[in-house]
This record gives sequence, C-alpha cells and structure tokens, in this order.
Amino acid sequence: MSKEVNQHQRAAKAWEVLIKVAEKKDFVRYKGLGDKIGIHHRAIRFVLAVIQEYCLENKLPPLTILIGDESGMPGKGFIAWDRDNIKEGKREVYNYNWSQFTNPFNYALTEENEQDLINTLLEKPEKSNTVFQKVKVRGTAQIIFRKALLKAYKSKCAICGISYKIILQAAHIIPWSKSNNNQKMDICNGLLLCANHHGLFDKGYIKISDNYKIMINPKLKQSSSHDETLTGSFNNQKIILPKNKLWWPNLDYLENHRRVNPSKS
Repeated sequence: MSKEVNQHQRAAKAWEVLIKVAEKKDFVRYKGLGDKIGIHHRAIRFVLAVIQEYCLENKLPPLTILIGDESGMPGKGFIAWDRDNIKEGKREVYNYNWSQFTNPFNYALTEENEQDLINTLLEKPEKSNTVFQKVKVRGTAQIIFRKALLKAYKSKCAICGISYKIILQAAHIIPWSKSNNNQKMDICNGLLLCANHHGLFDKGYIKISDNYKIMINPKLKQSSSHDETLTGSFNNQKIILPKNKLWWPNLDYLENHRRVNPSKS
C-alpha cells in the first residue's frame, strides 16, 4: 500500500517559495513551483488548496495568486480574490509584510500532517501542549483546533444544533489570550458554536452551568421573536455534548468563564 501524500509537508516547502516570489514582486508557473518543491506540476493544485485555505481562514492576502498558467492567471481552483481584478490582488500580496509570519506548515516537515495532530487532540487530550509546541503559529493552531471540535461535536453548534460548517466556529472557554499552552488547543477548553452564539458566549451573555445547562443573561434584551428564537428558547436547556466524555467542556474552565463575565447591565 502506498503512503498517503502529506500535502501539508509540500505546503511548507511551497510557502517558502511563494514568499520569496512575493518579495521579488514576481510570478511563478505551475511547473516552476513543482520543480522547486520536487513534485509534478499537475499535483500543485492540492498544495495550493492547503495554502489558500490558510490565507482565507486568517484573512491574509491571497498568496496563491502568484502562481498560474503562462497568461499569468491562477487556475480554476483559485477563489481567494476577484478573478476580474487579479492585478490588485497581486499588489496586496506584494505589499504585505510576510516576514512577520513563521511558516505555518513547519510542523509537517517532521512527517506529521494536519490529521495526525487532530487525531492527537481527540485521542490524547492531555497532549494538547505537545501539539501546540509543534504548531506554534496561532492561525494554524486555530484551524486544527476548529477541525478537531467539528469532529467532536459532529459539526453541530453545541447550543442550537445548526450544522452549516461555514458559520461554525471554535470558541475558547478560557480565551486564547489568557490560555496557557495546555489550554490553547485543549478540546475541553473549547465549544463548537455558530457565529451568533459564539459572539454572545464571548461577551458573557451566554454561560454554561456546572450541569452543562445554558444560562441566558436575563438582562439581554429580546426585541423580537427572532431574538427569543436565538436566545431565550435555549435558556436552561442542556448543551449538545460530544459522545465521548473525554471531550466534554472542563467544569473548572466553565466556572472561570462565569466568574470573569459578570452579569451585564
């Protein structure tokens, strides 16, 4: 059986090439990039998909706009910028300070890929610090953390159960800025929430009790039936918990969230 291709390892190599191309305000063709990282040019699209996803997730200029065919146009899989205004997109990339970024795929140079790290977070939550030390780059860590939560919560918001992945987000119970290295990627320090409930949770308008029941701040104004549907209808209901208890939110973290988010006036 052939070994599965590690696209993230290839992305680590391609990232370095594209950063140099950006610094030179240049452009590279598929074959040129393929030759530099040692793969056939027809396989480049899989590598670019990984880099494009990272740039989109982290709201970075479209780095993959710098590779394409002989006409200077990126391929059909490029969705990170308006194809009718490629020149402006390239200018955004050229003017960006890429030197401030550590290669977000460096972890893959040790033969590990993204799925390996996700599996570690799910199967051995106590090793979250080990995973973080391998990744280090916040943007990459957030992507991996979210994908692990998507699996743990079966791609459903823990409060309302909505399953549109495009609006499902990884919510930290103890915020990233206040988390230690163990907590930053700890599944038990996370909740999968839709964008609406994530915002309300972060602001303290939604809290979770010790028995995993939803607590809606009574001072949260509900001006319409839509507000009631979004918030009040879930009050005192139990959140949707992962099947595996190893992934349930840590009660100490939830208590901390309630304590540092006092009732709003």
